[in-house]
Amino acid sequence: MIRVLFLFWYGVGLILMLTIGVPKALSFSNGMFLVLFAVYAASIEGKLGERATVRWRRIALVGLLTFGIEWAGVQTGWPFGEYAYTSVLGFKVGGVPFTIACAWVGVLLTAILLARGRSKWGRALQAGMWTVFFDLVLDPVAYARQFWIWQGEGGYYGVPASNFISWFLISASLSLFFPVRDVPVPVYREAVRLTQLMLLMFGLLGLKEGLYVPMQVALAGALVAEGVLRYDSSSKKQMV
Repeated sequence: MIRVLFLFWYGVGLILMLTIGVPKALSFSNGMFLVLFAVYAASIEGKLGERATVRWRRIALVGLLTFGIEWAGVQTGWPFGEYAYTSVLGFKVGGVPFTIACAWVGVLLTAILLARGRSKWGRALQAGMWTVFFDLVLDPVAYARQFWIWQGEGGYYGVPASNFISWFLISASLSLFFPVRDVPVPVYREAVRLTQLMLLMFGLLGLKEGLYVPMQVALAGALVAEGVLRYDSSSKKQMV
């Protein structure tokens, strides 16, 4: 059910954003999309069979920690850089939208599912790299569409290098809370498809804003994920 709801919200929202824009009456939908993204990513991770209470406590911890880091970032400029959130993503606490924790949960869970490291440290390296890959598409588009505003000039489409370094370190560190588990091909495939959908959405929005490099990064990320999926599927077939 959550998959159907997410895809419906995704499809309608993307069409609106690429054409007439999101009507004022539906302004809440931006934040709601991030909630659905997090819940859908959590539902995919839940297919690995861990007890629900254990999973959701860990997810709640990730949400609280990332919200706290974002709050510190808005108040002090550390560790990401100087930035401020607008009202686009909904209700804010201490200058940070509640839904930004959902965005972190969604991105982190999909990155962990995509990472193929056999140890926690190997997986942490890959998870950090996947989140940076995603943010290279997300951040310049979100800035261009005024989800949040970066202070100062330079960097990658106005986004400072400290932001991407922080994304890598935070995601890699938080991934250590999760056990290393074998991800069956059907679960991995669904995580890949979710990642590809998110990259495609922000890549297309980037094109609309005249941001061509983020679209190229989105396509590269989608192709890399697809290649790993096909290799993984082929390897497991040969082992049977």
